[in-house]
Amino acid sequence: MKSLFLLLSLLVAQTVMGADFQHFETHIRPLLIKHCYDCHNSDVAEGNLRLDLREGLLRGGDSGPAIVSGHPSKSLLIKAVKYDDPELKMPPPDSGLRLTREQIKHLEDWIRNGAPDPRDGSVVDDIARTARDHWAFQQISVPEVPQDSHPIDYLLSRQLDAIGFTTLGQASTRTLIRRLAYNLTGLPPSLEDLATVKSDLPLLIDKYLSSPRYGERWGRHWLDVARYSDAKDGVLMYGDARIRPFAYTYRDYVIRAFNADTPYDEFIREQLAADKLELPDGSPKLAAMGLLTLGRLFDNNIHDVIDDQIDVVTRGFLGLTASCARCHDHKFDPIPTADYYSLYGVFASSEEPFNRPRIAEITKDAEPFEIAYKNKLTEIENRQATLYEATLKDSRYRTTRHLIKAATTEPDNLETTIFFLSLIKGQLRPQITYAWREYLAEHSISGDRIFGPWADMMASPVLQIEKWRQENVEPRVIAALEKEKPTNPIGVANVYGTLITDAWSARASLQSEIEELSAQLVSDGLTTINIADLVAGGNGFGHGEKGEAVHPATGKTVTGGTGSIDAPAADSFVLAENPFIDGVFIPRNSATQVVSSTGLKINDSPVGLKTGSWDYIRYGPSQGHTTNSINGVDYGVAPNWLLGLHANKGLTFDLAAIRNKHSFEKGVFKAVIGHGGAVDMSTIDVAIYLDGTLRFRHRGFKAQQSGPEIAIPIDPSERFLTILVTEGTDGNSHDQGILGNPLIDVSNDQSYLEKLKVRKSEIKREITSLQERLASTPDPNEDELAQILLGDDSPVWFPKRKLYFYLDRQDKDSYRGLLNSIDSLAVSDSNAPSRAMILVDKPQLYDPVIFQRGDPVQRGNPVPRQFFEFLAGDQRKPFSNGSGRLDLANAIASPDNPLTPRVWANRIWMHHFGSSLFGDPSDLGLRNSKPLQIELLDYLANYLITNNYQTKSLHRLILTSSAYQRTSIIPEDDAQYEQQLDRDPTNGYYWRFNRRRLDLEQMRDTMLSVSGLLDSTMYGRPPSISDETNNRRTVYSFVERQNLPTIIQVFDAANADSSTSQRPSTTVPQQALFALNSPFMGRMAVALASRINSGSTIEQVNQLYRYVYGRSPTDQEMTLGTTFLQANALRDYAQALLISNEVWFID
Repeated sequence: MKSLFLLLSLLVAQTVMGADFQHFETHIRPLLIKHCYDCHNSDVAEGNLRLDLREGLLRGGDSGPAIVSGHPSKSLLIKAVKYDDPELKMPPPDSGLRLTREQIKHLEDWIRNGAPDPRDGSVVDDIARTARDHWAFQQISVPEVPQDSHPIDYLLSRQLDAIGFTTLGQASTRTLIRRLAYNLTGLPPSLEDLATVKSDLPLLIDKYLSSPRYGERWGRHWLDVARYSDAKDGVLMYGDARIRPFAYTYRDYVIRAFNADTPYDEFIREQLAADKLELPDGSPKLAAMGLLTLGRLFDNNIHDVIDDQIDVVTRGFLGLTASCARCHDHKFDPIPTADYYSLYGVFASSEEPFNRPRIAEITKDAEPFEIAYKNKLTEIENRQATLYEATLKDSRYRTTRHLIKAATTEPDNLETTIFFLSLIKGQLRPQITYAWREYLAEHSISGDRIFGPWADMMASPVLQIEKWRQENVEPRVIAALEKEKPTNPIGVANVYGTLITDAWSARASLQSEIEELSAQLVSDGLTTINIADLVAGGNGFGHGEKGEAVHPATGKTVTGGTGSIDAPAADSFVLAENPFIDGVFIPRNSATQVVSSTGLKINDSPVGLKTGSWDYIRYGPSQGHTTNSINGVDYGVAPNWLLGLHANKGLTFDLAAIRNKHSFEKGVFKAVIGHGGAVDMSTIDVAIYLDGTLRFRHRGFKAQQSGPEIAIPIDPSERFLTILVTEGTDGNSHDQGILGNPLIDVSNDQSYLEKLKVRKSEIKREITSLQERLASTPDPNEDELAQILLGDDSPVWFPKRKLYFYLDRQDKDSYRGLLNSIDSLAVSDSNAPSRAMILVDKPQLYDPVIFQRGDPVQRGNPVPRQFFEFLAGDQRKPFSNGSGRLDLANAIASPDNPLTPRVWANRIWMHHFGSSLFGDPSDLGLRNSKPLQIELLDYLANYLITNNYQTKSLHRLILTSSAYQRTSIIPEDDAQYEQQLDRDPTNGYYWRFNRRRLDLEQMRDTMLSVSGLLDSTMYGRPPSISDETNNRRTVYSFVERQNLPTIIQVFDAANADSSTSQRPSTTVPQQALFALNSPFMGRMAVALASRINSGSTIEQVNQLYRYVYGRSPTDQEMTLGTTFLQANALRDYAQALLISNEVWFID
């Protein structure tokens, strides 16, 4: 029976395949031969595109894959033959071979059915052939070295002997000590270190490698590669807004990793996938993922962000410029676009969470921050959920408008952009319009159950009722078209839009009505009206769910929060948009204030020039609040609530509007008055008026003091309730006025209570009627028309993480402000515990496709998340562990991958010798010819692997070699060495040591060290490098991306915008001018001079030489120094020594 089933299956498969091939042989192959083969074959492949093989079609050429199997609308071949793209018309218009409509339909049908194609064979281009033999892609070959020889010296000597070169002699012990100190710690050696005898140099090397200063020096080398910065980038990123408050945790991780000699393969895994390594909760190693999260923001262009992540990973670890394959196959290396988008899929399946994991203990001082942080996260999550559901709902209700636009217009650029969209309320979301175009391109095919009639009527607006019935078209579609009889695309789109929207919304609308009435039934039993909810856009019976606020300067309804608010029209009453609020005002320097739209005035507003206002009037605390508690009760936690009124501001409620809504006549205004600012930081004045008559006042209300409970009767005749909060005499910082549980109590209004009974009966009858209608309405989850708007593949659906790009201008600004407020909280509170800037896998992993020509709108063939084919070979398998970040890390760190150890070994060598063993240290591709010292490179790479990838072992090997210990000084008038210098000016044979100038960090740290100011505090938040009180090592200074400080610009610092493989080394006048005239150098000279404790010029010179040079002056230097000091200040002499070549250069 089993055999029979198998035989039948094979027969069916052969029959289907045979039928598919028959269509290809009948219609497709002749078409390709006649119209395409002349320019796209094995001999001539214009645009690197071959159409004589199935693989050629799928792989494509410079513009990407020619076809996307199953999707003709996404296939470049169809766009080319249709002449849809003005830059891509094939065959060329002047060839006379343009395809007919029928031929194009054959191609579309063929692609839609999976593009069955019997033509086999593979495409092997010149790059792939060259790559097979490229030196860097070969496995590491370990040269044999005699046991009694130092490997480095032995391998270099073979090259030197072959060309007849003679090496320079060894440097002096003093020179070697200084060289070792700067190479390993970045600091000058101590007097004690300088006393080390030559035989003890290995012990000194171990001392430096064990010093915490080692990690600070070598960590900085890696931070160059990692394009580390403490700052964000962007047009509006300035001041505190530019600060990434927890970026420093990555810098600290790197320093710790080097000090701990973390094996390099672990270093890789931790930076790419620390979240996957089963680390204990709160592990500082989670901060390693800053490598992926601290790049540029690219104005929220996620495609550029991912490209940057791919670039830093592939250049940093593998020495490959994979980003060059974003728009087309790599021009030089064997990296096709398919491999680029395989990696794209890895990072597109990952996201940075709002709630970053805490990696430090919560101190007593940090507890207020933690409370505020958690509250802010909750606020963000709630706001995100509300906006997301509202945006999806609006998009579904706009289906008809989207369909009309898709049916009557061509796409415009706004539909495919992903940033810089500034939308207004009610405006169609261009991305959703484009998604509808894509959806229609796939589904509006004659015969389709839903959109078949759409396709027919767009071609010819004639009803074909019988045809559609025979094609089993959805009966409701036929009935709607038959009823409306549309005669143009707008009419067709109207029919479809109404039909689909109603199928989705009918039941939802009924449920919404029932829920609203049920809520009203409950709330109508309430006898308190929450006025904070009225401010938030509610009806007074909610808890601020709508999330709206009132702008105190304009009266407009806004969302979210803000900071300082200037009031150009201070002391003026402004009408509010909120129907329950009459208006707002910001008092500044007038005791008389208009407090109502009818002109009511108060004459006792606190006088004196005020400093503007802060934040909106809103449900909940003001931005930057310290506490929500009054008298020990937290009014920020349900069931309590609060109204935030940070000074200076006043608002007036319209009691008439509130009465009209809730049908009461009299009541009592109740609240608990509080001040949520920091203790001893400020005072406020609070006043409450009814119809301009003062009913309550509290002057000089101190922060967090006990607050009074107020109860102010409201008579039926009274219309305006005014609340005024103003700063005391100390500015408006921390002036966080709060009203706990502000409400109008109407429990004693008998007429109100009677009306409630009648209204409840009416509501119950309405609910019963609606429930009967609901029972007879189809469930949208089981309705194929409704599912067009509900499924994850719906044109209106988008993932929650992309919400920002779908919001209108006002919501986008407030939502962005809310997101940024998480960082603002941490920036403003130095006690905030450290948090790791990690990535995690998205709940829904991204299935990558090739973006044709790098355009995310032109979605091509799907590709799996996997490693580079030319490295993985025939054993390549798709990544299976979530996003694939850990799989990727394992592939990079694998001992079978020859690139990673070569790249890292070369970086270590380069930082010791000042030159790379091959060209660009971050590019091992085909443009990098086989290096002169390939045997040495492979020996070092293998040494790393066999020594558990531990960097310190390789340091010891290199530093104990004669090559490292050679002098850099070439004897004068030595013909042999002069000839060698002419033949090998770049020292590629390493017959001498390279003299180098101190880099930025070495220079600044040296100045601080010899002047006695160096602060050795490790880790933590970065101070500004320009701060005169910052005496910490330079690695701990704030790294800017924009507005770079002078010292950074002048001294060749790494560019934090992209991975830096090797810093430039320039000699420009600005460097000398900095040494002579900068405030920093002046400060160092003064500090150094202050260390001198002798009045004798001879002793002053002696002490300065010991501090600056670590030695005693020569007789000539003593004479020069004492002579100079007779006529000049000690400070000037100190600065002259600080800027000498002996300090600034390493021999």
